[in-house]
Amino acid sequence: MDKLIIGLTGQLAAGKTTIAKYLAEKYGGKVYGFSGPLRDIVDRLTLPQTRENMANLSSILRRQFGQDIILKAIMRDVQNDPCPFILLEGMRRYGDFVAFREFPNFHLVAVLADQGLRHQRLTKRGQNPDDASKTLEQFKIDEQGEAEQDIPQAIAEADFQVDNNGDLAALYEQAENIYRQLAG
Repeated sequence: MDKLIIGLTGQLAAGKTTIAKYLAEKYGGKVYGFSGPLRDIVDRLTLPQTRENMANLSSILRRQFGQDIILKAIMRDVQNDPCPFILLEGMRRYGDFVAFREFPNFHLVAVLADQGLRHQRLTKRGQNPDDASKTLEQFKIDEQGEAEQDIPQAIAEADFQVDNNGDLAALYEQAENIYRQLAG
């Protein structure tokens, strides 16, 4: 059977990483984040992992080396990984999920949550050093960033949608239902 690949898309702090980590731990999957290569480079350059630094780096890399430079790195990693279950966390760009549609067992899952709740989650989780102090107005500006522009189209074309306006138990139940359908 072909490797099961689940791509997770959604707006900032919708719960993509939470689902990816949960399913990977429960079912022995491997998680690849689209921000991973950017975080690696930012760390290597000893820059803070702020959303602004990663967005700027992404723009520079894409402008200089092609819009699909990060996609190519992730695709190579997925193709070379022997793990039969892969989760792609943070699919934001239209070309990314279109390219993965070439894989026979790829499925796109959209994670949805209300804006105010997502803002609260972002400030609590502290994934990036500038997140904890982010105001709702700054959060709204971040959502208009270049990397976020394709997300509505990705959500519209997703194979499944997860409503993450409830608690973790409800989120995990929805994720498991999708996994069971796909893993058969």
